[in-house]
Amino acid sequence: MSDATSKAKLKDTLRVLHEQWASLRHEWRDAASDAIEREAVEPADNAVRMAVLALDQLAESIARARRDCDAG
Repeated sequence: MSDATSKAKLKDTLRVLHEQWASLRHEWRDAASDAIEREAVEPADNAVRMAVLALDQLAESIARARRDCDAG
């Protein structure tokens, strides 16, 4: 699976999570749902952002290694 495909899947999964969570939150508003949002949903944003950055850095490193190998 390419890094672009991986990034797209991560972003799409996060989008689906937010859509389903928003739908659920219309029906469920209490301390437990607040805790789930704070402890699971919000950290997912950061985790996906960090994963996308890591994939970008990895792709950059691989491209650099390929260029170095081709030049040598």
